[in-house]
Amino acid sequence: MLRVLGIVRWMIVGLFALGIGPFVLTAGSLVYFGTSRTIMPDVTVGGVPVGAMTQEQARRYLDQTWNEQYQLSAVDLQDPTRTWVVLPGEFGLRVDSRTSAANAVKLIQAGDVLKSASQMLAVLRDGFDIQPVVSFDPAQAQDAYSSWESKLRRPAHDAELSIDAGQIRIEPAETGWQLDIPSSIEMIADDPSAMLLEHRMIPFVMRPVAAGRPDVSEVAAKIERVLSAPPVLEAYDPVSDEFLRWSPDRLELASWLQMHHEEPEITYTVDGQRVDEFIARSMNELGPEREFDPGQAHDSLLAQIAGEGGDLLIIRYLPTKYRVQAGDQWISLSFRIGMPYWKLQDANPTAVRQGLIPGEEIVIPPRDAMFTLPVIPGKRIIVDLSEQRMWVYEDGALRVEHVVSTGIPDSPTMPGIFQISTHELNAYASIWDLYMPHFMGIYDAVPGLTNGIHGLPMLSSGRRLWANVLGRPASFGCIILDLEAAEELYNWAEDGVVVAIQE
Repeated sequence: MLRVLGIVRWMIVGLFALGIGPFVLTAGSLVYFGTSRTIMPDVTVGGVPVGAMTQEQARRYLDQTWNEQYQLSAVDLQDPTRTWVVLPGEFGLRVDSRTSAANAVKLIQAGDVLKSASQMLAVLRDGFDIQPVVSFDPAQAQDAYSSWESKLRRPAHDAELSIDAGQIRIEPAETGWQLDIPSSIEMIADDPSAMLLEHRMIPFVMRPVAAGRPDVSEVAAKIERVLSAPPVLEAYDPVSDEFLRWSPDRLELASWLQMHHEEPEITYTVDGQRVDEFIARSMNELGPEREFDPGQAHDSLLAQIAGEGGDLLIIRYLPTKYRVQAGDQWISLSFRIGMPYWKLQDANPTAVRQGLIPGEEIVIPPRDAMFTLPVIPGKRIIVDLSEQRMWVYEDGALRVEHVVSTGIPDSPTMPGIFQISTHELNAYASIWDLYMPHFMGIYDAVPGLTNGIHGLPMLSSGRRLWANVLGRPASFGCIILDLEAAEELYNWAEDGVVVAIQE
């Protein structure tokens, strides 16, 4: 058939060139191509050659070429580097091979004979390309896009925060992408022919999916503030007048913080066990005789981490043991340890009943056992029995020094660590018929008999005592100041101020 058509073609062209029988040949060709339903030579449909084919042959060939073999690129429009090879028919995009083949056959079947003849001659001379008829099935496209949706989805990633080696690490959020099926279908439906023949692609329109946690900068700033200002565990020893401080370094403090990734936020809590381990190590440095309240320490550290103020811890002392030596007596032992004998006896009722037996152990009350009131840090009174001097300190600095008189050998002032426990403007000691101006009690020498600090005493007769002996022992156990110094100290030292009496 092709050979015949070729011969016919050249005969027609040759005859026209020779000017022989143009009308006869033209009419014959029109009749032939019009009645045989054979497509003229050099006719293509969308570039696919169908010349010399019957309509049915062309239909099958076009169907095979366009709908079974032709491939398009499916393109992620958000990231054009992601492409896939697909068949257009999978997405409902097809060439109507039947109509397209029929259009090729009808190319010269116009009613106007002259026009048809002119067109036939032009096709024979130059060839002719017919635009394929393109159809689009949105329902099929919906099914195809739905099957691709999970493959194309790129999940969003929330911003993450972690602490590594004491440093804050931030992983920024990433926007996700999801196939926008309606928009993709709409893009094809707007011009199916252009999509198949010109753009030659299947569009994957993607829409952004926001991260559920787009930013962690605020919590990161909070954590940085914590790590940059570690809490301080501060304790005061009222016996030794010593301030002690412990603070975790940045690395250890970071290990206390536990991150919680709770949608949509990141939060942190403090690991109470690690805090308590730090407290235990700090307290261990005090040795076996001292401690502070671990619960108060825990709360203080947590409060500071939360941006609040912490508490000053007061160091407490623990009882110790003493093995009785030959010749030990309650009074001599009490002066040796710096505590009234009755306080020592209260801690050892069995030894009181049976007496002090050499070789047996008794309990020595804590060194702060005479504290009955909250301690006042920052104020301290020191009395030296050998020098008959008093030094008054405020915030670690010497405020004033006084000459004093303490107890005579028969009624000595006891060394030890005490507190101002009472204030009495003008106390009266009936046992000695003495008025004691600006009296501040510090300890009971015996139950009911309080030794304290006061100004020069006066008998009920009006006679002022010991004004000329200050600087030498003179009292019955109290610490005597001149009147002006006693009044000033009385007004300065509130109850709770520590009084340290040393030999």
